[in-house]
Amino acid sequence: MQREHIFANALNHIPELGPRRLADLYARFASFERMWHAALSDLGLALHNDALARAVAEKRRAINPEREYERARSRNITIILKTDPAYPSHLRDLPDSPALLYIEGALQAFTLPALAVVGTRSPTPYGREACRALVGPVAAAGIPIISGLAVGIDAEAHKTALTESGYTIGVLGSGIARDALYPTQNKRLADEIIAHGGALISEYPPFFKAATWTFPMRNRIIAGLSAAVLVVEAKEKSGTRITANYAAEYGRDVLAVPGAIFSANSWTPHSLIRDGAAAVTSAHEVFDALGLQRPTVASAVANVSPDEQTILALLEHEPRSANDLARGCAIGIGAIQHILAHFEIRGMVRNMGNGVYRKVS
Repeated sequence: MQREHIFANALNHIPELGPRRLADLYARFASFERMWHAALSDLGLALHNDALARAVAEKRRAINPEREYERARSRNITIILKTDPAYPSHLRDLPDSPALLYIEGALQAFTLPALAVVGTRSPTPYGREACRALVGPVAAAGIPIISGLAVGIDAEAHKTALTESGYTIGVLGSGIARDALYPTQNKRLADEIIAHGGALISEYPPFFKAATWTFPMRNRIIAGLSAAVLVVEAKEKSGTRITANYAAEYGRDVLAVPGAIFSANSWTPHSLIRDGAAAVTSAHEVFDALGLQRPTVASAVANVSPDEQTILALLEHEPRSANDLARGCAIGIGAIQHILAHFEIRGMVRNMGNGVYRKVS
């Protein structure tokens, strides 16, 4: 079996052989090793293209299968084939599923439906806070969080899952080896995901450099692994929309966070909602969309003072600053700031920035 992995990896180093061609070739040869050693004439018949067969044969001569396999192993990267039991079942039956995957870390079998979270690389403070508010309770409940390790909403989703001691998977548009991993500023986040029991996944060889076309391809894996895709802020022309389109094609639920009508980052979520995506404004609605029971959480407001109860009541429906709260009650601004600081330490409120606080569900 290991020899199949060795030669599958070697073939995957040939740029002319994408997922569909590898799958077609495997259907004909029933073995990656036989495919690797196939005569030029047999490759031409299988590929229905003599010029392509010659290109594949030429690239094949420059690759040492055993050496490339050991390079992957030296980086703690595991190669799994579509025929392996460890291959994610959600991906196996997709028409364009990868013939092989590269895994670093712990690829768990999902016991709960997974949530993919995608969005803009340039989120607003609202988008970041919305991501944290929706993803935090979901990750804390043990639901796998899947994203693309990009800067912005992707990174926010991974970080939120880690904060909640949840399980998260980063799907890459590059190789997993840190020499190639993109974006480079998220190498530390990648290490944190692995250190906390998560996983990195790529269909590209470990040292493969990202290209513009690799990210749309990556997005189909994000959608395929998930039961639902949550969109948090994205402009009109965005890879986020590509992921949502894949989700719809694969029969996954598409969820979208409504945003400000004046923000360019609201274009894709609002467009998706018009097209039938579910608008979500709370973690409870995410649980509902995943078909899961809402978790019961012990109340954090026991034994609070009357002034504290007043502040919590004022924060119940919308975020407010200390000055806003002072205008809504007879409590002094100093006392309000003390209460908010106390609540923040206890995890009952979160500072959204600029001194505006929201109540944590």
